Amino acid sequence: MPFRIATFNAGLAVGVLPYATERVPRVVEALAALDVDLLFVQEFWLDAHWDLLRRALESRLPHALRPEPAHPAPRAACGASQVRPLVACAEAKCSGLTDEALARCVVQSCAPTALALPTPCLNCIASRPVGTIHEIVDRCVGDPAAPAAPAAGSSSRFGGLIAYGGSFGTGLLSAAPLDDRDLLVFESTVNARGALYARVAAAKLGALHVFAAHLSPGGPEQPPQLERLLDWVDAKAGGAPALLLGDLNTTPGSALFRRLERAGFRDADVPDRRATFSHDGLGTGDVEDSGWRLDHVLVRGLDAGLCADRILDAPITIQAAGRAVRTTLSDHFGVLATLGGAGAERRAR
Repeated sequence: MPFRIATFNAGLAVGVLPYATERVPRVVEALAALDVDLLFVQEFWLDAHWDLLRRALESRLPHALRPEPAHPAPRAACGASQVRPLVACAEAKCSGLTDEALARCVVQSCAPTALALPTPCLNCIASRPVGTIHEIVDRCVGDPAAPAAPAAGSSSRFGGLIAYGGSFGTGLLSAAPLDDRDLLVFESTVNARGALYARVAAAKLGALHVFAAHLSPGGPEQPPQLERLLDWVDAKAGGAPALLLGDLNTTPGSALFRRLERAGFRDADVPDRRATFSHDGLGTGDVEDSGWRLDHVLVRGLDAGLCADRILDAPITIQAAGRAVRTTLSDHFGVLATLGGAGAERRAR
């Protein structure tokens, strides 16, 4: 029997990408309809969104791995006087908005005011941007302790901001048990980044060492992350069969992708070469085939066929602010890979 694997960056970045809240039920519905043995999701930043997915898939993919936040946001981290300028800005420029719409408006219109807050206070507010402005800040107002030091690798541009309470936004779901689980934490700014590891039994293929990663989108952080990941793969798997999947934020032919190939990882024998990242899909619902292929399922040390197809790329219509909006499930499309089965026959020929 072939082993079916999917990866999908859901783009549920509340306050950053449009229609995150409105897209959640459609994303969960689409993922629940997949016939897969292993699923890796990225950008499920909020626990509430992850919990919806877990419940929807629990009967078919009962084994789940989601890392704890890297830098949990402190509670009661703000003084009442500290948050007044942010509340005033939100009331003036984002009046009447809540949840997704409020978060996007505050990011666009009040970012300088927010970034002027003490780091622990800012991180508390950014950990759960759901509700009215008063509900969001009231969860964080108390008697703040001494300011905490910014997390390692934090950027001066964003202060010590760690979004979504330090959530990695990732989760691995499997039909078979996920054994020997582990987490590798990367140096990163704003969003926590890391890789998950588990050993999974795949029918007729034996044990697979699974590495599921979401790398930073380019910049100086990414090459060191990849080198640490490859060292980790060697330490965990040695020469045993290994699977690497996720939004690696690198395209075939790039220097980093060639580094993966030198490390022994290979792309699908029959790859779908269409883009998996869309610049305009969320805004227009238009889907193009050209662009960046950032999302991958790669194998190493396994003589079995691997086929891959782009999935979760159809336009959808949602209701947002009382009107019908044409969009896509995410700014990324998914990848569905089949390991073994018909692909093995093609590779053998």
